[in-house]
Amino acid sequence: MKFPEETIQNMAQYRQQADADDASALEEKQEYTVEELALAANTSVRNIRAYQDKGLLPPPTLRGRKGIYNNQHLSRLRVIANLLDRGYTLASILDLISGLEQGVGLSEILGMESAINSPWAKEAPEIISMTQMVKMFGTQLTPANIRLAGELGIAKIQGTQVRVSSMSTLKVAADLCAMGIPMGDQLEILRMSRDNVEKVAKEFVRLISDNVLKPYQQQSLPPKEEFPKIIDLIWRMRPMAEIVVKAELGRAMEMAASNILADQLEGIMKALESERGS
Repeated sequence: MKFPEETIQNMAQYRQQADADDASALEEKQEYTVEELALAANTSVRNIRAYQDKGLLPPPTLRGRKGIYNNQHLSRLRVIANLLDRGYTLASILDLISGLEQGVGLSEILGMESAINSPWAKEAPEIISMTQMVKMFGTQLTPANIRLAGELGIAKIQGTQVRVSSMSTLKVAADLCAMGIPMGDQLEILRMSRDNVEKVAKEFVRLISDNVLKPYQQQSLPPKEEFPKIIDLIWRMRPMAEIVVKAELGRAMEMAASNILADQLEGIMKALESERGS
């Protein structure tokens, strides 16, 4: 069994609502309407309804006449999409879910779902109009920049609308454009940084895989008593990774500013002194 590399992504996706009092084990609950859930999961409302009808997705909580979904539903939708991409049919996915839900030790297996598949990003995607994009970026919104932004997943055009993965990132980009920094240059920096960040992310996950899960590769499942430790470690890895990356970026920015901007500042100061002396 290749548990750390592949199986964990598919076998540990389905957990029932955990005890709300166990706040240390769950991410802060986020609620969605069906339209918001479809946007967050990059699927359609029609698919969500179909998955519910087939028993693949639990029903929402009803508030009046409105159905309210949460991160458990978002996690399940991501798993369904992942399994569909791997070639599973909806019928086989339902069989997998049903088998897990009837299995011994299910609660331990399912306890990994929120840790693995709950959203790591704190922002939900948003839909804005193309008119808003033009107002934000003006002439910087060239076909080449639009194409690159789409490739990077920052902003994807959907008809007359734009799906934005991170509105805060888009606003920063617009502010930098207003300061005279070309949008194309910003996107290229993002492309470079993404390659490096993804490498760091993989190494963080590999630390868990190699040092925590690898001893159980030859077993069908880790021992029941080990699941709480594994789940806790995955949850704790989230803020730890962010802290390390933020600190290292700050250190690198300080060095870059010292090496590049300090020389320019020195030149400006010398020019001012020359003007005073003349």
